[in-house]
Amino acid sequence: MLITEAVLAHAAEKPEKTALVVDHRRLTYQELDKAINEAACELMAFENSFNQAGHTLIGFLLHNSVEFVQYFLAAAKLGLCSALFDPKWADANIDAILGECRPAILVVGIDLLPRLASVPDTTKLIVIDSDSAVQEEIRDHSREGNAAAASAGSAGHRFSRNSTPDSIFYMGFTSGTTGMPKGFLRAQHSWMESFAQAKEAFGLSEADHVLGTGPLVHSLTIYAAIQTLYLGGTFYLPRKFKAATALAMLGACPITHIYLVPTIFEALYHEAISQTPVFTAPQVKSLITTGDKWTPESKRKAGEAFPQAGIYEFYGASELSFVTVLDPAGNKARPDSIGKPFNGVKVSLRKPDGTEAGAGEVGQIYIRSGMIFSGYFNNADETKQVIHGEWATVGDLAMRDSEGFLYMVGRSNNMIISGGLNIYPEEIEKILLSLEEIEEAIVAGLPDAYWGQKVVALVKAKQDAVISDQDIMAHCRKRLASYKCPKKILRVESFPYTNSGKISRASIHGWLAGRGV
Repeated sequence: MLITEAVLAHAAEKPEKTALVVDHRRLTYQELDKAINEAACELMAFENSFNQAGHTLIGFLLHNSVEFVQYFLAAAKLGLCSALFDPKWADANIDAILGECRPAILVVGIDLLPRLASVPDTTKLIVIDSDSAVQEEIRDHSREGNAAAASAGSAGHRFSRNSTPDSIFYMGFTSGTTGMPKGFLRAQHSWMESFAQAKEAFGLSEADHVLGTGPLVHSLTIYAAIQTLYLGGTFYLPRKFKAATALAMLGACPITHIYLVPTIFEALYHEAISQTPVFTAPQVKSLITTGDKWTPESKRKAGEAFPQAGIYEFYGASELSFVTVLDPAGNKARPDSIGKPFNGVKVSLRKPDGTEAGAGEVGQIYIRSGMIFSGYFNNADETKQVIHGEWATVGDLAMRDSEGFLYMVGRSNNMIISGGLNIYPEEIEKILLSLEEIEEAIVAGLPDAYWGQKVVALVKAKQDAVISDQDIMAHCRKRLASYKCPKKILRVESFPYTNSGKISRASIHGWLAGRGV
């Protein structure tokens, strides 16, 4: 069943059930289905701008809102591809990516219109005013065709365009890498397969009430929203994330599952313990999380704030979708691992010579599943670096134990080569984070005339914690080979983050280069 077909079925079976809650705005399944059809009519008003061959892009430059989900699903219904542009991008990046993608239509928030320095002449605008909960206007950027657009908005619900399982319906953008964000493409069938696997792995059902905590432009949040609606549950989302707002939703709504990244959890926890009495949410059954590996301290905190919740940590990538999951049982047995492959996912760990790595040996992760992406937008060369026949890889490195649990070693493109020896920053970061005084840390390799690269650690201490550079160095020397130990410690008060909640290595390298460290 296609994504919007599932929503239509839920609207017929349980029309009055709440489907979507964004702050204080609620839509039942019947209202959501009607809203999707209305948005589809508006999109179809510009049908003469659609590609007759290949996929047609519908750009989104919106903050979290009911309209975001409405138009995303309308585009999916028509077999169009939603390209999600991040309001956090620099204006120059928005301008450049708009120029490269040249979407047929751009759905843009009225508050973000001033960010558009230029729009391709062929791109039509649909301007949304979410604050007043109405569509502000439909505009043709070339100033023509407004009357036709308004007329088409009242058309019936039978459309000349339809989606198929192979329709490319979603373009997200990678984060945390160097250079401009890269667009990655997903077909409907890949998400429908991931819905089935997530339902089984995370124990999801139509009875669930799911809270999203990030921006809808982030693939974790838009995925969580659409998956919940596909299964027939209720999805909750704050327009703008604030820990206090999210806790208020947890207190007022019967939330059973939360999708989040570790940095969001820390914000929720600190807000929870600041309240009197300390806030807890015993109705929450699971925390579904990805991004950086959770520390033992974070897991302990989760037990305080969400005493009945199991933690489901999954490893995946924009290009690969779900790869492995560490469920609550796995968290007890092998807390340092990234779990075992999802059902339907085959994992091969390959050594540099292409042979399979044995237990305890490091290999590059290759996966085979029905959830792999369809390629990068307008970038066949980089697509070939990821997709190799039926297999795909993004360069991550791992090892497997005798029981089949996988352990992340690092990313091949993060590797530091010092004196001809390979060093994985993630290994050093894990040692640094084992210090109770350290809240966050990242390790980078800097050019060195003698060694080629030298290891530098950037650390953020916990509030009121005191630890010297000498103590940090001594801690590392006890646990790491000497060539892996940081040659320099840099203190920072905050880190830049990607949309997925990870420290942005690209930004860190740029910052270090700018300082001449």
